[in-house]
Formats: sequence, C-alpha cells, structure tokens
Amino acid sequence: MSTISVLQKLHRETAAEVFITGGFVRDFLRDKGNKDLDIVVRSMPMNSVFTWLKRHGTVKRVKLAQTNDAFSVSIVLFKAPDDDLTAQLTLPKRKSPKRNRTVNYKNTLQQDVKCRDFTINAMYLPIHYKSKKDVIDLSGGRDDIRSRVIRTVGKSEPTLIESPIRIMRAISLAARTNYRVDNELVEAITKQLDLLFRVPMDNIRNEIDKIILSKRPSKYFKLMEKIGILKIVMPELYGCVGVTQNTKYHKFDVFKHSLYAMDNSQPILELRLAALLHDVGKSVTRKETPTGITFHKHEIASTKMAKHFLMRLGYSNKIKKAVTHLVRHHMYHYTREWSDAAVRRFMKTVGIGKHNIDSLDEFPLFKLRAAERLGNGLKKEAITERQKDFQRRIEAVFRAGNVLSVKDLDITGYDIMAMFNLSQGQKVGSILTFLLERVIENPQLNKKTLLLKEAVDYLSKEGE
Repeated sequence: MSTISVLQKLHRETAAEVFITGGFVRDFLRDKGNKDLDIVVRSMPMNSVFTWLKRHGTVKRVKLAQTNDAFSVSIVLFKAPDDDLTAQLTLPKRKSPKRNRTVNYKNTLQQDVKCRDFTINAMYLPIHYKSKKDVIDLSGGRDDIRSRVIRTVGKSEPTLIESPIRIMRAISLAARTNYRVDNELVEAITKQLDLLFRVPMDNIRNEIDKIILSKRPSKYFKLMEKIGILKIVMPELYGCVGVTQNTKYHKFDVFKHSLYAMDNSQPILELRLAALLHDVGKSVTRKETPTGITFHKHEIASTKMAKHFLMRLGYSNKIKKAVTHLVRHHMYHYTREWSDAAVRRFMKTVGIGKHNIDSLDEFPLFKLRAAERLGNGLKKEAITERQKDFQRRIEAVFRAGNVLSVKDLDITGYDIMAMFNLSQGQKVGSILTFLLERVIENPQLNKKTLLLKEAVDYLSKEGE
C-alpha cells in the first residue's frame, strides 16, 4: 500500500479530514510532478492520527528547528512500507494576536490558509481527489498560476515580517516556476530588507541553491540585485556590478558575464557556483593601463573571495573544495608549444586521471571554460579548436606515459623506507613527491632502479 493510499484509508475509516497542500497541489495544476507531500489533517487530534498511522507504516514526530519565525512548527512524518514517498502531516493553524499561531485539529482551512506564504502554495486537495476540479482555492492561487505571478496570501509586509525567510523564498519560487514577483511584494521586500539579517545562513543558502539550479538563474540574480537582496546575501558578487572589462574580449561587465556563464553551465551545483564566482576577484584587481584594462591574478583573489562566501553560507567541505579548485584553475592558457611534461604537470595540478581520459568534454574545469566562453557575449562556439587540440594532446600524453600521481610510480614508500632505513613520515612523502616530479618531466625514469638512484641523489643534495 502506498503512502497516499494509507492517507486515503485514514480519511475513510476515521474522523480525520485529510488534505494535500503546498507544492504538490501547485504543480498538479501546472501539469508537473512533485514529490513533496505536505498534508493538513482536520477533525482528529494528532495523537490519535499518530497512533492510527503507526499500524500502517513508519511514523516519526519532528519539531522543526526554531529559526527567525514568529512561531514554531511540529510535524509528523509518515511513510508506508511499500513506498519511498514520505508525507509531512500537520494540523491546521490559526492566527492569534501578536502574530502567533494556534495549531488545533478544530481549525478550518479558511483559518489555515491565512497562515500560508504564497497563494500558489496555499491551495488544498482532498486526499481522495479525482481531478483538478477538486482543488480548494481560498486565496486566488489558480488565478496567480494563470497570471504566472508570485503573490503573498494577504498583505505582503506583515507576511514577510512574520517569517523573513519568505524574502528569499519569493525569489526562489519565482525562479523555479519562471514566474514574476508581484509588484506589491517587490515593494515590501525593498522596505523590509533588514529582515534578512535575522535569517540563519543555512536557510539563505538553501534558497540560493534553488535559484542557482533553476532554468535561467541570471534573471532572478538580476532581480535580487535590483531589489537590494544581493548586496546583503552575496556582497562578493554585488561588488562586480558595473565593473567593466576589455570590450575586445567581453561584451558585458563582470556581474552579467558571471550570470551568463552560470546560465550556460549544466545545472550541477558545484559547477554553477564556480561559474558564478570565478571572476569575483576582478572587482578588487581591476586596473586601467595605457594598453587596456587588466585583472592581474584575479583568479587568486577570486579563490579567496569564493572561499569566504562558501564558508559564510555554510557549504560542505566537499563543495568548498570543488568550487575553489575550479575557480583557482579556470585561467589556464594552453599553447601548442607546451612540452609533454607541461601537459602532464597540468593534468596533475587540475586532477585529470585515468577515469577522465575517455570523456574529457565532461571534465568540470573544461565545462566551466565552455560556459565562461559562451557567457562573454561575443563567442558562439563553446569549445575552440585550440581546446579540442589540447584535449587530444592530453589523451596522447596520457597514453604515452600515465604517471600522474605517487601511486603510479614503480616504487612505494615502503621501498624508500627499506632502502634508506627511514620511518614512515614527512621525509618519505617529500622523496616520493620529488620522484613524481622527475617522472612527470621524464616518464622513462619510472623504473624502480632508476627511481632509487634519483632518491639517492635527492638525499645527497639535501644533506649538502
């Protein structure tokens, strides 16, 4: 039995009135799929609902962490044994004085809807629904879907004050649906921007990620810049607004170029973050010279600023490492004069390994380069002939001698320790690093006897 089937059974066999709400109903009307199953249960206390559901699947009580809202939220999670879909159940709410909310099974949907954020998320669907005609719309959500607009339930300012994260949610919902934000809501956000300082960074990050992964994120980053949100949540990128570039190579300022590079990236979070942040250092390295505009070593400044942004918003170490690596190395300049050793050093530096060789077009750094090229407004081809030649060269060099890491050497740390009577530690690591550099320069040295000789020479010079 599926999760929805159990909830239908709950509706049929008990006093409970069960309704689906939120994004599921919104996307049902938009003919799009949605697996977020938000449930409102009326006419039955939650303890009784919990006890009944316990006999039909996995049930868990969750109290959502208090953030900056004027109310706390408790929910029950339910999942049927034969379904991956988890439902989030709450009782209907009712607004009380001082912006508090009262949760009670006797509250009505007419009271509950006034506690919801945006009209297109504030419709209800009986759990036993058969068609779109069954949707209960108490706030004009259907009309706003037709008009493709994000509008609050009731007046915008009180809605934002009640829960400031709604400032960011309005933009992310608009980005995910490709709708516009209602003028009254835009005006309210502009007046209440200081509320953002009350929102935990984790919450802001979650909404930024949704915008970044939307179909055309540039449109909504421009909106955030226009309203004033960007200056607060992403000052590193805001500093790029109006920073002009050499028109020979770039049609847009740094801000717009970054947005269009992001648009042209695959919807992979690390890749789009790197595209968005790859040039932020240009805002602090820009110089005008007699020969034009320069951004000397901007990739180093960009890496530091990107790292600061990612740390401030609490991104995982995995994402921080991937994004800063891409930003740091996006300015490579290959020429056909590069030696094979130079190609191998590049491969080692950027992390090209055996698993990348057969699909270099998919290597993240090369995908970033393609997106950056399309984002400059002057180029129509994502991949240049020089880049194609570079990738062919990388493949050829790899096939000729695939030593790119210490583990590829024909010698191990244990061999070094045995030969020179050393203990495991930094000294052994430095010898292996030296040997790897020598083999990158000359792959013919990758033989155990030759490597031991190189190690002797290295230790002799170190001793001197």
